Amino acid sequence: MSEETTTGTGAAKRPVFLTVLCILSFIAAGFAIIGYVGVITVMGAASAITSGMSGLEGMEGMDEAIAAATPSASMTWAYIIVGFLTTIVSLVGVLKMWKLKKQGFMIYTGSTVVSLIMGIVYSGIGASVAGIVISAAFIVMYYLNVKHMS
Repeated sequence: MSEETTTGTGAAKRPVFLTVLCILSFIAAGFAIIGYVGVITVMGAASAITSGMSGLEGMEGMDEAIAAATPSASMTWAYIIVGFLTTIVSLVGVLKMWKLKKQGFMIYTGSTVVSLIMGIVYSGIGASVAGIVISAAFIVMYYLNVKHMS
């Protein structure tokens, strides 16, 4: 894309391609954070409701049916917490790449790989194919811009 140039103050100029990638990542991280906050709220409310319903008559069979149909609550909470944390960490990496720091690429790549592994563990490889492809594409596109970072 555009070559690294210096401005009158001697600071490196961010390539347009890297700027676009970072903005897309900022948008995605914003939506993800809003989504995780919503999911945490809903999960908390659902946990409160189901714990309140467990003592009701005639609901014994319902508990077993819900447990058989869904992953364990602890696995779901682990997935949510790891997903939220990796989103925050990858956002830190994108902010560093925005400031043209190579360290940001390593942070972003590490958190993205951890997020993908957790998604595969939780949902299986079949459900994670789109996430793998998109994440790999962003890692490759960011890698193409590492030469502009210090």
